Amino acid sequence: MEHKPKLMATASRQGQGVHAERIMIDRLSNLPDPIAHHIFSFVDLKDIVRVGCTSKRCRQFHLSTPTLSFNFNEFPDMKKSPCSKRLEVMNSLDRLLAHRRNDKLKRFHIHWVPHNRYVEDCSCDESFRIMTWVYDAVRCEVEELDLDICVHQETPLALSSFMFLCDSLRSLSVNMKCVLKAPPLDSSSNLKKLKLREVCIVDEEFFTWISCCCKCIKELGLHDIYGVQNITIESSSLESFVFQCPGLSAGCNLNISGEKLESLHIYWGNIFLDRKSSLNLFAPNLKSLIWSGSLFSHQNVGKLTCLEKAELSLKVKSGKEFDIIYEILCSMPEVKVLILHKEITKALLKEGPIPTLFCARIHYLQMHIEGLFDFLVPAMVCFFRGMPSLNTLYLKSDQINFHPEARSSGFDAEFWKSQNLAFIKKLRLVNIELSNGSNGIELARYILEHAQNLEKMAIVHSPEQSNAIGKLNESKKAPNAIVVFEEDQERGTRKHGPRAFWLFSRMLQRSLDSIWSLNFDDYGYP
Repeated sequence: MEHKPKLMATASRQGQGVHAERIMIDRLSNLPDPIAHHIFSFVDLKDIVRVGCTSKRCRQFHLSTPTLSFNFNEFPDMKKSPCSKRLEVMNSLDRLLAHRRNDKLKRFHIHWVPHNRYVEDCSCDESFRIMTWVYDAVRCEVEELDLDICVHQETPLALSSFMFLCDSLRSLSVNMKCVLKAPPLDSSSNLKKLKLREVCIVDEEFFTWISCCCKCIKELGLHDIYGVQNITIESSSLESFVFQCPGLSAGCNLNISGEKLESLHIYWGNIFLDRKSSLNLFAPNLKSLIWSGSLFSHQNVGKLTCLEKAELSLKVKSGKEFDIIYEILCSMPEVKVLILHKEITKALLKEGPIPTLFCARIHYLQMHIEGLFDFLVPAMVCFFRGMPSLNTLYLKSDQINFHPEARSSGFDAEFWKSQNLAFIKKLRLVNIELSNGSNGIELARYILEHAQNLEKMAIVHSPEQSNAIGKLNESKKAPNAIVVFEEDQERGTRKHGPRAFWLFSRMLQRSLDSIWSLNFDDYGYP
């Protein structure tokens, strides 16, 4: 019969000859292994080791726990500790992994900052020790491996491809400056999730390996990678792809092909006009697209007929690039959620009334505009007219008006009423950030008075607009509508600082606009 550890304590009541016996039972030791392991998964490594010293049974728990997380931040005094002190900690982790023998690991996470980042004269060979821990994790048939290592050395660490050959590995995340070579193309992998950050990939064969050998991969993330210019991913299982490499060399050629690809996030950019970059996309079942940064010099996205959500934050440097963006918008006829950031909205509305071939099914629209200026209103009306299904509207605007000379008080609520916008009958949720002038207030008044199905409207305004907001609050509205007013102290045209600061801000804004509008062909750039 298994012995149950008990702690006996006896107490007596004064004045009474009665002895009460209290029995305290070690409940943790009697828990089934799966439940105890689940509890240990929420405890950091330092406390797991401490619990393991309390009893033989708890030691079994801490040696067999399927989740190990070693976070350098748990030991804040190690930053400037002597090498001998850090060596003791590393030896403890060595022993812990060695005593596990072949007990399987579900998840192994390491966050480590090398000693030479804080101490100049350091003889620690910590990179080698970290690699031995990874080998031990692979030996224990780890399923999820997360390496977050801050490498502080001129020569990146060479990371062996042995991890990719681990049959049990399902998820791998590497966040460290290291050199990664492709595994053999005749190997196979059971990886479902791969995330690489600040990794140098020395040859394009690595992406060939992903395409040919990772038959189960569903999520792929490439963040700030370098060393390679041509990236080709062809996968029949990939469902989500993130490519966030704004600093990648100008010659980036990105080719993506995936019939099951549903989510794509691209963030790429270069300050100079680039002729050599390209994007080729084949994703007939894509449902979500986030694209920010810069356009490629050439892009072919095909027809995105299944796309439901699109968020675009692209720099528009010329009329030609606007045509490309408009073509991209027209390639997504079924989009239901559309988020347009400032650069695209600015270019889209300044072109004047344009055909809205991509708007028919949109029910959520978020736009960032500088301000509701008079010269933008006709184009905005045309834009709204193509959205009969719109039920959620979010209009963002700049806190500070850099163009106080622009008129923004020429259109009242009667003008908006005369446009007979179809979406007003379906509008339920509205959020408007008011810029200077009365155009935004009049649009809000029109919505309040005519959106009979309105459920909630939030209006962000400047201190200068408080009086107008008070009158707006008296407008008739839908019986069940909730209206929230929020005063933004930083919003408006009021000069809270020296005039020289605001003049400099406007000059800087115009300088940036002129830089993005440069045609580098005139300056001899290839």
